[in-house]
Amino acid sequence: MTSFKLIFKNMQKNLRDYLIYFLTLMLAVSLVYAFNSISDQPAFSEMSLTRAVLYDQLDNLLSALSVVISVVLAFLIIYANQFILKRRKKELGIYTVLGMKKGRIARIFAGETLCIGIISLVIGLLFGIILSQGISLIALKLFAVELAQFQFVFSMKALKQTIICFAVIFFIVMIFNVWSVSKVQLIELLTASRKNEIIKKNNRVLPILVFLLSLLCISIAGFLFYKHGILPTRENKFFEIAGIALVVGTLFLFYSMSVVFIEVARSNSKFYLKGLNAFLIQQVSSKIHTNYFIMAIVCGLLTVTICAVAIGTSTAITMNELAKVSTPYDLNVISDVDEDGDSNIVDYLESCNVYMKDYAQNMEQISLYEADLTYGDLFEGQNVKLWRFDENITNIGINVITLSDFNRALAMQGKEAVVLEEGQFLMNCNYKGTYQYVLTALQTHPKLTIGGVSLQRASEVLLQETYFMTQIGNNDRGTIIVPDSVTEHLTKDVNILLVQYKEETNSDEVIQKMIPIGLDESHGYRYTERNMMYDMFYGYSSLVVFLCCYGGLVFLLICATLLALKQLTETTDNIKRYGLLQKLGAKREQINRTLLAQTAVFFAVPLIVAGVYSILFINKGIELVEGFMNLAISTNVSFTVVLFLVIYGGYFLATYLSCKRMVTEQREIRM
Repeated sequence: MTSFKLIFKNMQKNLRDYLIYFLTLMLAVSLVYAFNSISDQPAFSEMSLTRAVLYDQLDNLLSALSVVISVVLAFLIIYANQFILKRRKKELGIYTVLGMKKGRIARIFAGETLCIGIISLVIGLLFGIILSQGISLIALKLFAVELAQFQFVFSMKALKQTIICFAVIFFIVMIFNVWSVSKVQLIELLTASRKNEIIKKNNRVLPILVFLLSLLCISIAGFLFYKHGILPTRENKFFEIAGIALVVGTLFLFYSMSVVFIEVARSNSKFYLKGLNAFLIQQVSSKIHTNYFIMAIVCGLLTVTICAVAIGTSTAITMNELAKVSTPYDLNVISDVDEDGDSNIVDYLESCNVYMKDYAQNMEQISLYEADLTYGDLFEGQNVKLWRFDENITNIGINVITLSDFNRALAMQGKEAVVLEEGQFLMNCNYKGTYQYVLTALQTHPKLTIGGVSLQRASEVLLQETYFMTQIGNNDRGTIIVPDSVTEHLTKDVNILLVQYKEETNSDEVIQKMIPIGLDESHGYRYTERNMMYDMFYGYSSLVVFLCCYGGLVFLLICATLLALKQLTETTDNIKRYGLLQKLGAKREQINRTLLAQTAVFFAVPLIVAGVYSILFINKGIELVEGFMNLAISTNVSFTVVLFLVIYGGYFLATYLSCKRMVTEQREIRM
């Protein structure tokens, strides 16, 4: 038989035995193509300037991330190929006995790898072209581009990137396979199916001590990460120590887990001796002991996946919700009274050739005053822990607004006016960084003295209105609403022009005219434009969602594939054992339950450990994002749970059914 025929036959057989492995390669190809092709969607050319800049950043970040993911994928594909080689050692040994030289065997194996790679690449690209259209639609939605502008696109740039990436990967894999086949010995090939992992039982104390040491290392790492954060900085000298402790602890945990698992199971003799439990415990322990290193790697990748997807989706959802509530106007222009005096903002804009009456349907100018009461005075007696960006506000005077200005701002939003009697005050705060402290201060300070006037609290309810816009979302750290007469003895801080556009107004035209005003450092005029701000929220949300989901999907596929491939390979190696169980009288249902339990434990153990790690890292990661972006993120892990149920759970189910099919087919052959 020619080498070509052998390659073709072996390839057909391997496609059936390792369908999950090939399926994952195809999905990886499709994901790399799909995510790198969205930049060629013509509809994105219609985006505003702000979103276009962010979109270019997304394209660059996705390309860089694809390179990193490809390197990881190449390493794990090579590792997975060891399982294929082990599965076929006896077959290759027979080729050697029949007189086939190692060089030809290596060429056959390399040819199979090449054919499999080409099939995976072609089918993956076809699926990726379809998938890319769906991802482009999602991207259009996230970047707030009209879906009617969508066009079907084939990206030559993404095609070249994908082909080059996977050509390099499979070239390395082929070299590795040829080297592995040429180095293996004939006796090892012929006896491969008889080799089993043996767990030494003469020393039970050492593994238990290693297990306890692993828990100690993980606890130390968790404490250091919790106390000093998860961001490596010059100030955080404990980051490296925590990282090393976590890696060592995880390796020790999986290394010693098999012996601890057996000892715990044997301590309950009724459970251990019931049915096929003794066989199951031995199989699971052997599997964990044999694969402790790969399970530790999978645990790390799952932790990264869970944290990235959970933090990414939570941040994106929070930012999109904030974008809706923090932009009640189309434009507001803020004037610093200290720099520009108590001026009319509309008049100043007209002097700069910006005739706001041509664009505005409704305008109101309101003013904020600085109280002779600081935020530090207001928060006195509280255990205040402010975000880094807000640490200096304790020395700043509290904002004060008149009742009439506050109600005029609400009227522009179509909201009802608030009621306040002479000698009373209300408070407003919509900034999560100070909200709880302002609420506590309102409830514990029934009286305040503002501008020499004693005021009584009108209500314990803290208002959360957005009466003016800032460039970082809701940023009212706390404002006191007072009767108009109270501000006579206060210093005016800023004037704010609130604007609502006419329907036909082109916001980009307004922005272009406002840019020079915002850049003029000789004056204190600054502006916030709704569409620009909305674009920023959409843009950053899209960046976060795409990067986290792209990396998370690929890492999740890698983890599920490794576990599935290893389980399938070991089930094939243990076919004789299952045949022996059948001869000893074990029923089909018992064997199926044993297979299900083995697969479930193999998939669940790294996921459970990763879940425990993720609880810490998600909380610290969200705190890091909150401190950087000055917004409170509502944790949302529902998308992460759904993703794992669909992909990880799907691979678990497919692996179990494939293992069950192998055992069933072996039984039918024997019969």
